[in-house]
Amino acid sequence: YTLANAEFAISVDPDNSQLAEAKERYVAMRQNGEATVPTSIAAELATNPFLRAGDAGIRAHLGMENADDAAVFAEVRKRKDNF
Repeated sequence: YTLANAEFAISVDPDNSQLAEAKERYVAMRQNGEATVPTSIAAELATNPFLRAGDAGIRAHLGMENADDAAVFAEVRKRKDNF
């Protein structure tokens, strides 16, 4: 579940180096039979696109630079529903 969420997050936030590093960690943890949860609020704020609707990188990737946060969040949710 965590790895699948990271893969989705990268699809809407491909330039987030913290997210890429987290995905690599999750892959290694799963290969070692380790759980990928729990996590921290700090990690979620750095990597979870649902908590980062105001992020310029996400907005640029979605082509929504001038949209409000609610519209960006809705677009991220729509993409997750169809991922």
